Amino acid sequence: DVDLKQTRFYQEVFTEGKQEGFEEGHEEGDKSARLRIAHSLLDIIQDDRVLAQHTGLTELEIQQLRKEK
Repeated sequence: DVDLKQTRFYQEVFTEGKQEGFEEGHEEGDKSARLRIAHSLLDIIQDDRVLAQHTGLTELEIQQLRKEK
C-alpha cells in the first residue's frame, strides 16, 4: 500500500514537473521569437512604445535591443 502511494506521488510530481518544464520552454521560445521580430523592426518602427505594443515586449526591452544593435 505504501509503495503504491509512493509510486502515485512520484508519478504526480513527474507529470507536474514535465508540464512546468513544457510551459517554461514554450514561454522562452515565444519570448525569443518576439525579440527576433522586434530586432528586425527596429529600423522600421522608431517609436519604442509602438514597437513594444506590437511585439508584447516592454519599452525597456526595446531600448536594450536598440543599444545592442
